[in-house]
Amino acid sequence: MINRRQFQARSLALLGATALPWAAHGLARPAGPDGFPTKPIKLIVPYPAGGIVDVVMRAVSDPLSAELPQRVVVENRSGADGRIGITAVVQSPADGYTLLSATPIVAVGEHLMADMAGRSKAFAGVCAIAAPPSVFVAWSGLPVKTMKELIALATSKPGELNVPNPGTGSSHHLGQEMLFERTGIKVANINYRGQPPSLIDMAEGRLHFGLISQSLALPLIQSGKLRALAANTVKRTRSLPDLPTIAEAGYPDVLVQSWYGVAAPVKTPAPVLAYLGDQFLQTLAQPSTRARLEAIDAEVMALGGAAFDALIASETLRWGELIKRRGIKVG
Repeated sequence: MINRRQFQARSLALLGATALPWAAHGLARPAGPDGFPTKPIKLIVPYPAGGIVDVVMRAVSDPLSAELPQRVVVENRSGADGRIGITAVVQSPADGYTLLSATPIVAVGEHLMADMAGRSKAFAGVCAIAAPPSVFVAWSGLPVKTMKELIALATSKPGELNVPNPGTGSSHHLGQEMLFERTGIKVANINYRGQPPSLIDMAEGRLHFGLISQSLALPLIQSGKLRALAANTVKRTRSLPDLPTIAEAGYPDVLVQSWYGVAAPVKTPAPVLAYLGDQFLQTLAQPSTRARLEAIDAEVMALGGAAFDALIASETLRWGELIKRRGIKVG
């Protein structure tokens, strides 16, 4: 039986071959059903510009805009733990012209917020884009060099270490909560509007440690302002090959993989969904797009709509259990 990686490799090879005729000559791709799109497509990112979600979406939307008959315009609508952007897409016409940059909050939001009830079923998957790596990092002034030392310090100082919450229900927040549950440590959670502002405070010692997107933390790790403790990945990353994985660091059951994709309102016509999915997959098959994603060590997922729907459904069940056990709430 073919495994997921073999399937993705085969699919990308085939998609790459079909994408070459117009991509190689800078030509626009053919229009979709009924001439779609006849106007720009809006891709709403429910997080701030410059964050990892924004970086991943632009790595795909930029080349896609250059080849579609119309542009794909990224619009950042951050705030309220992603609800502002998500609600904007839910309330938009289901015509394929307003898409959502879907993250794990789509799967977990209904377990956290009354106004997000049923949101995981309000969208139809277009394409799962990538899974960027995250790393546990600590302020360089903290006297720890390993995850074991960090847990020992946090255990000896219950409630005294500050940890950022970049968005309740985000993969980084839930990954931290899983670590707290498994180790029993107590910390002070400080709410932030995305990861970039929390990195500034951690580099200056106002925060002590946290789970951060590797691409955002890397410059501060390289400058010595942050210390990397473990990669929250299955295997070591290309940019930090000497950094142990979370399993190698002694905590295999804390592994949390983030994922980012594109979704549309659930009543979007099937032919439009299929067309959009094909376009995103073709763009992901291009070496230049893959290079941009791999530059931040992101694993290219390239899952079509049905597979992405299945992923969201499974994540909704998985994280709902953790949220209930931990009593996690917004605010």
